[in-house]
Amino acid sequence: MRMRHRITTALVAIALTTASAGTALATNDDHDEVFLTSVHRGNLAEIAAGRDAQSNGATRCVKDLGQVLVRDHTRLDQDTKTLADKLRVTLPRSVSAQQEQDLKDLRKKARTPRYDDGWLRSQDTGHVQALDLVDYEIEHGRDSMVRDAARKARPVIAKHLDMIRDCMMGHQTHHR
Repeated sequence: MRMRHRITTALVAIALTTASAGTALATNDDHDEVFLTSVHRGNLAEIAAGRDAQSNGATRCVKDLGQVLVRDHTRLDQDTKTLADKLRVTLPRSVSAQQEQDLKDLRKKARTPRYDDGWLRSQDTGHVQALDLVDYEIEHGRDSMVRDAARKARPVIAKHLDMIRDCMMGHQTHHR
């Protein structure tokens, strides 16, 4: 029950965030559209964060992880865009203002352990939320192609979360 509440809250928050870009609150009829829009915007944010980590990370782990995120989220986003085109879903052209501001704030700590800590925490939170969203889509999505895309993305996102947490553990060991 608590997990369902978290996921519903996340969907409403995502819908509210994207509402200013022309997407209405999620209903059962447009859930798949909101999912595709949210995933696309998340991919854009991960690509930007990954590039930023390659430039501004202090440790090799963060820089390498940034490279993996850019590669994998670029591939995932290509699939998302192809599916959205097929379903005639209009996707946003950029990250949200909040995503952009969060990355800008993090850049103030560039090339320091504080940057890596903040970046890793942000990635951990984002990937947990992404898994919740994907799991919800797999269970409740209406369109079989969108559910299949969520199933395909899930192991990639889960692997990223494992890599993020491994990097966090190594980062804590180095900065005690």
